[in-house]
Amino acid sequence: RKTIFIQDDELIVGNFAEKPMGLEAATICPTWPDDDLDTLINSKTISISDEDRRILRSYDSYWEGQYRTKDEQQGLFYDNDRIWNFISRGFLCPPWKSRTQGRGQGRAGECWGMMLGVGTLFTPDYETIISTGFEATIAACKKELEDVRYYNGDLVEKSIYLRAAIIALEAVLRLTDRYAKLASDMAEKESDPIRKKELQQISEICYTVPRKPANNFREALQAFFFYFCLDAIGTSPGGRFDKYMYPYYKADLEAGKITPEEALELLELLRVKIMEFNQIAGGAQQRAKWAGMARWNNFLIGGTDGHGNDITNDITYLMLQAAIDTHTPHNTLTLRVHKGTPQKLLIKSLEVVRSGMGMPAFISEDSYRTFVQNHGVPAERANDFTIAGCLDVTMPGDSKNNSFGMFIVPCVLEIALFGGKEPKTGVLQGVKTPEFAEFKTFEEFYQAFLLQLKHCMGMVCEEHNVLQWVSRNFPDVIHSIFARDGIKSGKDVLNRTMGLDNSSAINMVGIINVVNCLASIKKLVYDDKTVSAETMIAALKANWAGYEDVQKLCLEAPKYGNNIDYVDEIAARLYNDYADLVPEFTNLFNNHLVPSGISITSHAPAGAYTGPTPDGRKDGETFADGSTSPVQGTDKTGPLSVFESALKLPQDRFMATLLNMKISPSSLKTESDLAKLGDMIRVYLTNGGKHVQFNVVDSKTLVDAKASPEKYGDLIVRVAGYSAYFTVLTNKVQDEIIHRTEHEL
Repeated sequence: RKTIFIQDDELIVGNFAEKPMGLEAATICPTWPDDDLDTLINSKTISISDEDRRILRSYDSYWEGQYRTKDEQQGLFYDNDRIWNFISRGFLCPPWKSRTQGRGQGRAGECWGMMLGVGTLFTPDYETIISTGFEATIAACKKELEDVRYYNGDLVEKSIYLRAAIIALEAVLRLTDRYAKLASDMAEKESDPIRKKELQQISEICYTVPRKPANNFREALQAFFFYFCLDAIGTSPGGRFDKYMYPYYKADLEAGKITPEEALELLELLRVKIMEFNQIAGGAQQRAKWAGMARWNNFLIGGTDGHGNDITNDITYLMLQAAIDTHTPHNTLTLRVHKGTPQKLLIKSLEVVRSGMGMPAFISEDSYRTFVQNHGVPAERANDFTIAGCLDVTMPGDSKNNSFGMFIVPCVLEIALFGGKEPKTGVLQGVKTPEFAEFKTFEEFYQAFLLQLKHCMGMVCEEHNVLQWVSRNFPDVIHSIFARDGIKSGKDVLNRTMGLDNSSAINMVGIINVVNCLASIKKLVYDDKTVSAETMIAALKANWAGYEDVQKLCLEAPKYGNNIDYVDEIAARLYNDYADLVPEFTNLFNNHLVPSGISITSHAPAGAYTGPTPDGRKDGETFADGSTSPVQGTDKTGPLSVFESALKLPQDRFMATLLNMKISPSSLKTESDLAKLGDMIRVYLTNGGKHVQFNVVDSKTLVDAKASPEKYGDLIVRVAGYSAYFTVLTNKVQDEIIHRTEHEL
């Protein structure tokens, strides 16, 4: 009974909400409390009618005190001071507000509501879904159900699972059939012969897919979009879109059924359709972490097949052109780079970057493939990896990542400086270690810091495992049945180990600030002995007031990003130690946790509640924006030096790393300029780098846009693993992007 409609002139159908650009009420938690809802309305993020608001409020009693939300169920485990102090302090960003509201209550925007585990990063096996169809899958479920014998409880559970899958798949087909009938009814009334033919074709397509296998490019595109609607959340990925869509396009092109221009229009319309999806999740602190209505609908392009052959094709280039033509921040594009990536493709990709969209991002095929092989994926399948979320590796239909806090490493350094206590409250948050002034060498202090780091990682692991256990109460048979061995296994993917088990990641934020802090401590306190340990602590307690000379020394100490071995060696050591510690912890499936390094925009809110740090940073200031990005404005010697510093880090050991760069528009005027940057990208990503992305905008424009947002409604910037409209970002994130170093090539 969901409301459906087909808009004027659209060729791809499927609506995310009751009205275009609307937000569907959540099925897994209430919408925002009235005061927070007012904040959203006053910020002009959303609008709502009085009647809709009354209806939403009438549902509150359904949620209150029923423990129906994930946060309420998690909160039941946080009933002691030890874990509650950790969760509420904000070592994981943002801190929990209460045991029933988690990191901030309120959510809207789930489309057809079939998302996995309340936010699991999962890449569907679109190639199989599109080429098989739901009807054959339903038949296979029914056949498997007939063969079930109830010898044990697992088989009873399998029966329930298969029955649920059949119910859900048949429901989807009833819904898509309604689109077919609606298009047919509209065609009968349509007087324009061109539009009448379009509607008739839409009707035929919707009766075919997703029920049966797609026969052509239009059907494959519609089948993809219907499945995308099933899963539509902020992290729903597109997989290796150019790889699995190209055979349909190629067959149509050779048969004279489609032209490149028609295919381009369809890909442009797909971007427009994806832009119609809106989702806002969490309270104010959580929204600050996802500034700009962040979404990570990541489509991966380029790369090689399993035999090392480059798969770049017409769809690859058409997707890039569609991004230029529509100039929308979604969907995100990410390019797999290898030694044989065509120069033409790098140039075309950088034309999109130059247009100011901050995409595509560029990732190393070698580094990601190495990671998945090191985590159990056979060499013959490792090349199938794709990306979900910002930059997180997945295997299509064969991995999941549903517990990933933003772990604020500077908070750990902070307690290490104060003997395990939080300086603002005196609460023992870590293990008891000596006060900073008691350490005689840098090595002694560093080992104490690692002790605190390991303790806090253990707490993160506890939070992750509780989250994983609770997530099982929010299963999704639609995803699970199409996962690898989805029918045969008889289990929801949240209740089974996948081929790539990366279901828990400890994701570091502010790590480069910590690197700079350690370099400052080592040089000033222990090597040069220009600042005593007592003075450093006094300066931090005073937020540098009266200790400006000490702060100046800290700011002038060696900084990562300038190809200075003194600090880069500390960075490499910390990276390796971090990667060594994380796998010491295990998840619910007794598999090791994995290290990762993305920040979304948590570096801004996390910085806001963290005190001053020995790199010269003041209380509340924003941290570095990625795990391999220099601290804003501290990279003084050009982009090559940034790359050289980053290449000293063991990036292959991490599921993801993130490197942001801001490039002056004057540096990318000619094709020769693009080629120069393309060469830098290729060298970086084939020699140990994992990821890099660019903003091509001058700081003057950003400053003016912040002051006069009405003039810059279409200004797009790259934030972290996503692009967003600059004027809807929080002030802190806007300032952080403004203060990134603007490089010349």
